[in-house]
Amino acid sequence: MYTLILLVHIMLAVAIVMVVLLQVGKGSGMGAAFGGSSESFFGSSGPSNFLEKATIVTGILFLLTSITLAYLSGENGQNRLFNQAVPLQTAPAQAPSQNAMPVSPSTTQQK
Repeated sequence: MYTLILLVHIMLAVAIVMVVLLQVGKGSGMGAAFGGSSESFFGSSGPSNFLEKATIVTGILFLLTSITLAYLSGENGQNRLFNQAVPLQTAPAQAPSQNAMPVSPSTTQQK
């Protein structure tokens, strides 16, 4: 189930990128790209309505699959942040090494 939703999520990500890239600025429309006449493939106001609706639908579906994947990834309870016990780690005291020579004040300061 997780793999199927992940596959749909990836396809929706690609689809939303393509739909957003198909949209153009305010001054020009999809009709201008295909010859500039008002009798183009999408009509005079067709591409904006179709692409806006496609963007909304793919955006909502992308959001739903994101939430579903987030829920399914932590469903077994082992991956949740607040369900994990924090291990207490105490650092052991370091013993002085055997090879170190003690420094006495008499050897460092001679008058």
